[in-house]
Amino acid sequence: MNEAGACRWPEPPAAGPLGDGRHASARLRPGSVADLCSAVRDGVRSGMALYPQGGATAIDYGGPPARPGVLIDTRGLDRVIDYPHADMTITVEAGITAAELATVLAAKDQRLLVEVPQADRATLGGVFATGVCGPRRFAWGRPRDQIIGVRFVTSEGVEVKGGGRVVKNVAGYDLPKLLTGSLGTLGILTSMTLKVRPRPESSAVAWTRLDPGHDLEAILAGLNTTAARPVAVEILDAHSAAIVGEDAGLPAAQRVLAVGFEGSADSVRWQLDRLEEELPPGRVTRAEGDGAERLWAGLTEFQVQAPGPVSVVVAMRPSRVAWFLDVVDGSPWTFQCHAGDGIVRLHGLDDPGEDAMAGRIESLRGLAREADGTLIVPRCPTAWKPRLRVWGDPRPDWGLAAKVKHALDPDGALNPGRFVGST
Repeated sequence: MNEAGACRWPEPPAAGPLGDGRHASARLRPGSVADLCSAVRDGVRSGMALYPQGGATAIDYGGPPARPGVLIDTRGLDRVIDYPHADMTITVEAGITAAELATVLAAKDQRLLVEVPQADRATLGGVFATGVCGPRRFAWGRPRDQIIGVRFVTSEGVEVKGGGRVVKNVAGYDLPKLLTGSLGTLGILTSMTLKVRPRPESSAVAWTRLDPGHDLEAILAGLNTTAARPVAVEILDAHSAAIVGEDAGLPAAQRVLAVGFEGSADSVRWQLDRLEEELPPGRVTRAEGDGAERLWAGLTEFQVQAPGPVSVVVAMRPSRVAWFLDVVDGSPWTFQCHAGDGIVRLHGLDDPGEDAMAGRIESLRGLAREADGTLIVPRCPTAWKPRLRVWGDPRPDWGLAAKVKHALDPDGALNPGRFVGST
């Protein structure tokens, strides 16, 4: 291909969407790791960029694709490689969906401690490449806490192994954690070894309506000292509470505090009783059994709701959450707050245009700075991305990220443009 052709984006639908309105010049679906290695070598030799893709649930996340290239569909790599369930680990190829993995684990009454929106489409490679988390991150940790081994293909077309298949494996560099959250810019994930856990006997959520004028800081401080042990502490405004609570039939005319518990039936019942003693009387509705499962699903899926064109994520110390929610102008936003983790997700409710939205984002970014936090924009129109600075203010560690990227992908072939340090 000549230089002019290599720089021209193909017209849609071409070989499939890459995100941000751009389409691939070719689409490959390797059925084996050997095929993937060969495809990568051929693509790099031809000067094409390589865009790994699974279920396409996050293809607009991050910066726009920087130059034309080949879509590498990883869904052909979807085998369960090893499942010694008594050891509570499983090794799977990266193209298996989160829903398929959940079905495999459920047969042994186990689960992966990662909550995944759009689980029927999202592949495990995509889940770990984006580092997606749900409401129970408060107790479960992040995806990087669940992965103990990884294999990935570099831009040289070589498969590299990191970690192992046993939990107590500390040899070598921690490549599993390095690859988690890297958006496919360091390597194409081929397989992962993951920790799994038994499913709990009981699960419940205390759905608490908060009266106007409530003291959120005092309520959250009380949860820090309670004898109960929540697995999730969520705060929803009235709009998001109505959406999340609808399927479970829960009241939602005002701000809601949702506190989740898991464990034995007796333990969960005791914790619910204890929480009701500590929270305002008469405001708690219990979601248990199937109702709790529907509510967990609603809380997870709301993360990818799109009432307007823009979504924002603010991360801060948990101790600053109450202050942030008290001072932010919530009228143009609906929010879901993972209060125990210091994460606030805001979805815009309208489309005021680029100029007005840039002002709103800058106002939020100023509050995030006051809270010693950060703000990213995981979803917005492509044309707005440079102005809204989707990855936030430049930080000193971006230079380090660029050096790691260059070491593992010297040609800059993998997902160029998507992440910090990737051009």
